[in-house]
Amino acid sequence: MARLLSQQENFMNQPSMLETLIKRAGHGCIFLLKFHWELNPIKMYRGRRKYRYREVPKKTFQDAKRCAEEQLDACSTEVIRRFINRSWCFMSAYRLGLTGKAAEWAVQKQRQHRQVSQRAMMSVEAVLG
Repeated sequence: MARLLSQQENFMNQPSMLETLIKRAGHGCIFLLKFHWELNPIKMYRGRRKYRYREVPKKTFQDAKRCAEEQLDACSTEVIRRFINRSWCFMSAYRLGLTGKAAEWAVQKQRQHRQVSQRAMMSVEAVLG
């Protein structure tokens, strides 16, 4: 019965309770994929902060706690913006049919705003073709 109801149009277009609660509070809501780090800027942010945290020597638990708070606050808005743009580029590469290493290479070579350039795609096709 639940499967049948979930396939009905008026149920499919219904926002979740969480999304409704967030929007009612006046905020925006974006659901990101859990396992693909290249599509999730939050994972990129966490990875960068974790790397920086491990670089700092800590002698006591209080030092570790203070360092963790400092590292979480240390990431600038510009860096977060770059993570989001990088995610957009990966989405563009996947939309164009690239996978794995080819998508990663195309994202590194891209020069267009938030998408993989045609030139990078032609280079990938030449290598794979």
